[in-house]
Amino acid sequence: MSCTREADSGLTAGEAAKRNDLATRKPYVAAKLARITEMEERGEISPIIRVEKSYLCNFQCTHCSAEYYMDRHFKKVFKIADERRKIDLDDIRELSRQADELGLARFVITGGEPLVMKDFDAVVEAIDPDRHYIITDTNGWFLDAARARHLKSIGVEKVQLSLDSMVEAEHDAFRNKKGSYKRVMRAIDAALEAGLNLILSTVLVKGRASTAEFREMCRFCAERGIGLYVSYAKPTGSCTEHPEFVIDKQDADLVRELEKQYPVFTHMTPSYGSFKGCITVKGIITVTSTGEVTPCPYIDFSLGNLRETPLAEILARGMRNPWLGPHRPDCLIGEDPQFIRIHTEKTRGATHLPLRWGEGFSDQDSLLEA
Repeated sequence: MSCTREADSGLTAGEAAKRNDLATRKPYVAAKLARITEMEERGEISPIIRVEKSYLCNFQCTHCSAEYYMDRHFKKVFKIADERRKIDLDDIRELSRQADELGLARFVITGGEPLVMKDFDAVVEAIDPDRHYIITDTNGWFLDAARARHLKSIGVEKVQLSLDSMVEAEHDAFRNKKGSYKRVMRAIDAALEAGLNLILSTVLVKGRASTAEFREMCRFCAERGIGLYVSYAKPTGSCTEHPEFVIDKQDADLVRELEKQYPVFTHMTPSYGSFKGCITVKGIITVTSTGEVTPCPYIDFSLGNLRETPLAEILARGMRNPWLGPHRPDCLIGEDPQFIRIHTEKTRGATHLPLRWGEGFSDQDSLLEA
């Protein structure tokens, strides 16, 4: 696969064709996407919004970062019903409206496993595929040809599919689900045949970047014309119990070298001439099942709850924060030892995450003295 980009737009020919197709089908969405660079040049931000409406999942992955967001954990500890109010479709419609007013354009439906959600189609409708570019994460178990065509028909544009090893037994063991590797391979074909944009997502644990298996995955993606998103194992969620998973600088440097040869990228990879560095708030936010907004999928401190604080103010809080707002070339939760220590200490013993605004992040406590 050629990775050569057109000089005038920063896009490959294939990417340009996809954008032209989107402009024909959804001109409003395409126009918003095209304005992202202009917004950033003006000093504005345009983060992707990840929506975690449900944490239901048919897997129990070894590296899950959502363990302490799940109701089953809270109920197991306290042996009581969880009375915290969950976001509903009206909340998602309101989030969509506020995001649209701010010029934000991209939503990811995540979890949990989104394709087990009974109201998945209603969530897509609530976000509104005519106003926003909609992506879904999936482990691929339920993504057959019919389901892929259905996703495309209701307005989903892109699928991010998890694959954690090219060795079948390793992937199945990491996902604790026998047969999951075969389902992923089926899902790859199904998504491409349905005309969905597709990227593979893989978790990089310590030492994996130098293995023959990882090189094989890079080659596989290049041959199929699929991007490979590499997510670093970080010291949060279930990985707090597996410190041996957490990558080091050597792993990160190897991935940066592979980016030059293969369609491989991480959350730190420059895109179309834009280098945000650490993408907290600036490039991504997560909305949890109870309406809390976190600046990164791996940082368990909320910037506020959408039922209490408008999205614009929550984003402004994040950009005022000395850890999150300024440009930084390293990954805050993956590479900053001071912040990792603070995050670990504050979340230790927590029975439900994220910590609410004021308990982790706050305007009064910059954490610098923590």
